[in-house]
Amino acid sequence: MNQTKYIRGEGLRPLAMACAVLAAALLPGAAAAQAKLYGVLDQGLVGGFGTRIDAAAQDMRHNWGSGNGFDMRTNYTSRLGVEAFETLTPGLRIEARIEGTIDPNHAFSFDRHTYVAVNGDLGSLRIGRTRDLINGIASRVDPFTNDGLVQDKILLAQQAGIGLFRIPNALTYVSPSVDGLQLSVQFALRKSPDDDNAFKAVLTGDHAGWGWHAGIDLPSRDHIPGTGLGTPIPNRYRIGPDSRNIVAGAYRLVGRARIAGEIMHSTRDMDGAGVDPALPRPDASPWAWIATARVPLSAGELKLVMVSSDQVFGKTGAWQPIREIGGGYELFLSKNTMLYLQLGFERKSGGGHWHSGIYTRF
Repeated sequence: MNQTKYIRGEGLRPLAMACAVLAAALLPGAAAAQAKLYGVLDQGLVGGFGTRIDAAAQDMRHNWGSGNGFDMRTNYTSRLGVEAFETLTPGLRIEARIEGTIDPNHAFSFDRHTYVAVNGDLGSLRIGRTRDLINGIASRVDPFTNDGLVQDKILLAQQAGIGLFRIPNALTYVSPSVDGLQLSVQFALRKSPDDDNAFKAVLTGDHAGWGWHAGIDLPSRDHIPGTGLGTPIPNRYRIGPDSRNIVAGAYRLVGRARIAGEIMHSTRDMDGAGVDPALPRPDASPWAWIATARVPLSAGELKLVMVSSDQVFGKTGAWQPIREIGGGYELFLSKNTMLYLQLGFERKSGGGHWHSGIYTRF
């Protein structure tokens, strides 16, 4: 998924705060400070088969580089970041993180995590741009290590037209884990009088090879006409202030294998304030589901994925339902490096896709 769709000016205040804390942590006098550079490099080939999906169609199911054709490029998972920690007391630590995308097509930009956090015995409280909670719990059912053309369908279904990849200027609290239970809550104020506040809450549980999660996603912001680098964005899709997503899922470890699933229910407010009456109103099912498995095989893992969701809409409201079946294989060369292949077919559009490459983190 193209993460550079976020306005580069977003989160400048959290960025400035993070830079200030980061600079303070790196001052010579800050003996307890710990800072490090980290990142991911992901280089691969993408290609398509079946119906060709042209990039001009702006089909998010095939929104990758030049569309569903053959191409070679650096993937959007490539990123570079700096994190710094400073211990104030044995049970209290300050964290600052700045992370951006490495993409030769769009240059380097700080469009990923940018936040300051206070971590202690009572949990973690962070302010700034960070991962959308509902989108983040997709990792509990996602079998892949990196992003890709098949993995992308999981994230699109998870968003259901409401969520974001990362939400700027948000306040996020993550509780301590108590007997495997953990609560996360996220809130962000509206950015204009016509926009909506964002609220997300997730409860997770993990115990003896089992795991489950449940969450609610009230309208995220950025679903109204806005500005990008001072230029209005026309026809920005908005689905109403009373829309919401409810998700519930579980996983099970069977030896070294893992099976997982999730169901989602989406309620839309197409008659709500600010919704363009010309937007499509398909008689779509509010229900969606994801089923996945990862199975150890030789020196790697075999991945299997099925996704069904009617609640996927493009940036201008185009209805783009998903019926994806796919899989992949990851060959581990070391603890931090792997070769990968993802292969899938989206039945509604008739477009198939494959994606392979090398992934390494440092």
